Amino acid sequence: MKVTVAHLYKKLEELDRDVIELKKLTDRLASDREYSPILKETFLSEMHKLEDQKSEILKLNVASALPLAKKQAVAPEKTIPTPTQVSEPKKPEKPVRKY
Repeated sequence: MKVTVAHLYKKLEELDRDVIELKKLTDRLASDREYSPILKETFLSEMHKLEDQKSEILKLNVASALPLAKKQAVAPEKTIPTPTQVSEPKKPEKPVRKY
């Protein structure tokens, strides 16, 4: 299965965001409730699972889809576009309906 680096990056951001949310929830729990220790333990367990997922993603090897020789041939030249090169895409003309 092929996955792009962008997908992995989004997943890492999602994991980080989830860990932060769980940390906030853990901090907001009232310590005088009987359910607090159970919830804290559950939140910490989930945070560890998320961190493990993150470390698994970071261990992945990234392979290129293009061979090295092709990459060098495809590499674009670094040029600064002139105003004549930069053009806005034209919108297709649609007939205007008058009611």
